[in-house]
Amino acid sequence: MKLQTFVQRALIAGAMALGISAAALADTGARERLADAFDGQVADGFTGYVIVIRNGEVVFENGAGSARQDASAEHHFDIAFSRDTQLDIASITKTVTGILAAEQIAAGHLDPQAPLDTYLDVAGSTIAQLTTHQLLTHSAGLVDILGDDHEAVSLDEIVRRAARTELLYEPGSTYRYSNLGYSLAAAVLERVTGQSYETLVMQTLSAHGAAATGYAEAYDPARSVLSAQGEGVIDLSWGGHAPGGNLIGNGGLVSSAGDMAAWLGAFSRSELVSEHARDLVRTPYIDETGEERSYYGYGLVVEQHDRLGTIYWHNGGSRHFNAHWRELPDQGVLIIALANQPPAAADFMVGAMQRALFLQ
Repeated sequence: MKLQTFVQRALIAGAMALGISAAALADTGARERLADAFDGQVADGFTGYVIVIRNGEVVFENGAGSARQDASAEHHFDIAFSRDTQLDIASITKTVTGILAAEQIAAGHLDPQAPLDTYLDVAGSTIAQLTTHQLLTHSAGLVDILGDDHEAVSLDEIVRRAARTELLYEPGSTYRYSNLGYSLAAAVLERVTGQSYETLVMQTLSAHGAAATGYAEAYDPARSVLSAQGEGVIDLSWGGHAPGGNLIGNGGLVSSAGDMAAWLGAFSRSELVSEHARDLVRTPYIDETGEERSYYGYGLVVEQHDRLGTIYWHNGGSRHFNAHWRELPDQGVLIIALANQPPAAADFMVGAMQRALFLQ
């Protein structure tokens, strides 16, 4: 899920309120402030990995805690986090789905305003006239999810379940976060491209130095976070098997901090997908809160700050993981935090990094 609690919103607002001048980025003390901010979050219990990039250069990265543990007397080991450690990036999966969909739209292969029954076998159902644009902007009127994340169920079955589901409101009229909507968007992508969602993800991202991002095909037991009980992402997030349809397209992707820096950087430079597709993703389509402060694009949030300029971000969390990426393109800054903890460890870390960068 994408986390938008009052505490997190307050955290982000506070970080932005302290972001006074981009000139602070040139301050020789910026790296020291980042290190101090990181240490402060670690003291508060953060475990995971952080990367801060400015104008294409890594200005800070570090990990804290144990990425792989074994508490048994016979096989005891304790391995630190690295930029290559695989974690569940949860709802940041939606950023990937939004990017892939935008590329198909930009190429003319997918009409975002066409009814859903153009692409899926849902004619005559409650979801037949929904559009891919509505799915991607959380404005389709759908429920959040149709089952448990650990359920071994096909994406086709999720489409069939959705076709039997009543809508919660008039499509296109308002914002309501829905994991189901992104699973349906993944199903549309599979139909349009003739490829599985994971194949499409891996082909697109691996071409830009991000070969460890995906589902079962990308999952590497030797690189995955491993709990003291010997559980990896496959156990903690997927239920001990390849991810089911309740996760495909909306959550559960594994990635690493290094991978995320690669594919998010390539996306920002219009190398991952076309400039047209990038701009489609970044368009502020729908007001999330009704307060004209935060808008949803295709798989990311768009905000404007009077001093820092545009901010793009998305986060995600589950019972075992929390992830957050944030880009301030006017300042040339990208911040990524991945944690093997429930929310909001990575969210707080990103807020601390942003405050450290821009504090005068």
